[in-house]
Amino acid sequence: METKAEFSISETREKIIQLLQRGSFIQVKEEINTLHPVDIAEIISHLDQKDQVVLFRLLKKDIAIEVFEQLDFEQQENLLKTFTDERAAEILNQMSPDDRMGLFDELPAKVVKNLLQLLNPKQREMVTLMLGYPENSAARIMNPNLVDLKETYTVEQSLARIRKINPPEELIYTAYVIDAERHLLGKVTLRDLILSPPGSLIKNIMEKEVIYVHTDDDQEKVARTIQKYDLLTIPVVDRENRLVGVVTIDDAIDIIDEETTEDIHRLVAIQTSEDEYLHSSIGQRIKSRFIWLAVLLIGGTLTSIVLQNYSQAIQTVVALSFFVPMLIDTGGNVGSQSTAIMVRGLAIQEVNRRNLWKLVFSEVLIGSVLGFLLGWVGVLRVILLQEDWVMGIVVGLSIWTVVIVSNLVGAILPFILKKIKIDPAVSATPLITTLIDVIGIVIYLQIAQLLLQI
Repeated sequence: METKAEFSISETREKIIQLLQRGSFIQVKEEINTLHPVDIAEIISHLDQKDQVVLFRLLKKDIAIEVFEQLDFEQQENLLKTFTDERAAEILNQMSPDDRMGLFDELPAKVVKNLLQLLNPKQREMVTLMLGYPENSAARIMNPNLVDLKETYTVEQSLARIRKINPPEELIYTAYVIDAERHLLGKVTLRDLILSPPGSLIKNIMEKEVIYVHTDDDQEKVARTIQKYDLLTIPVVDRENRLVGVVTIDDAIDIIDEETTEDIHRLVAIQTSEDEYLHSSIGQRIKSRFIWLAVLLIGGTLTSIVLQNYSQAIQTVVALSFFVPMLIDTGGNVGSQSTAIMVRGLAIQEVNRRNLWKLVFSEVLIGSVLGFLLGWVGVLRVILLQEDWVMGIVVGLSIWTVVIVSNLVGAILPFILKKIKIDPAVSATPLITTLIDVIGIVIYLQIAQLLLQI
């Protein structure tokens, strides 16, 4: 259900599209420049490339920068292609360093090289420094334009420095204290400065215990640290503990969203590239899905081989074939649930070597109870089909065993893959389903042979 705000934006978007089609650019300009940059970016994302360019050119300069930062990479790239060098230089030099770095990370190296020439010396040096760090590291997403103070400053001097720096909104709430060599000593908040007497020294009011990350730390670790400690910003230091930048909460949210999307794609065996799946070309989407589907298709032939080996038993008791789909579907569903929980737990570091076996034991216990309950459901189904009561025992006992094994495999496999340095997300639903298909049929037919004496 759309909220009032969402309905208003949707209505405004339709109105702007109609005005663009009629060529009423003056009205478009009046309408669009009263909106929030995030809402303008959303409207632009729904337009075709030609209208995106037209609408962006109608924006006021101060709004245009904020809107450009909010756009998806593909839209930014399309707009850059239409800019003159002067316009591109204006936009790129005024972008926040972390947003600009995100754009450069997505562009081809040749394009980045050309764009670097459009930056002023200070911004070019900043970008070159950040490009020297590993991809997906803290240094690639940090903002070097932080508020830094010396421990010998007074509160009055500190507030004067903050006014002079004029930092963006997300960086103004926390200032970091450094020494002459830029080693991180502590931090003070804007609240501390406002409530302290003007003559107080920073070293007397600063918080010395500061949570920080290193330049080479993975961006996901940075985002999780911000999330864990409820931080608005987190400082980034180099190997000598010198302060070089900060990562803000908005970047952390973007990273968590990106990593979650990637995990979801891998959970269904889609090999996503750096671009989001929905924003990639048809060819890229096909490629990202085909490889794993082909592997799983080949793996699925194992099920056929198992059935062939038990063909005599199935021919002797034809009713055995009636319950194969129910059995393997149940095992696959249970295994998928267990796998998804473990993959997510590993991703957010709630599952580790210390609590692994406790979790595995609990999953076996849960599997036993679920298997018992689902087994009785299977028995009732057999009875409803008016089959022999012994067949009901075979199906019920098979479901109970398969559910326990499925839960156990689903819980352990992600951890094993991580141990051998394979992304545990690739063990997700399709792979687990394929494994359980084979295991489930073997268990079912072995129990049938034993109890039915065939």
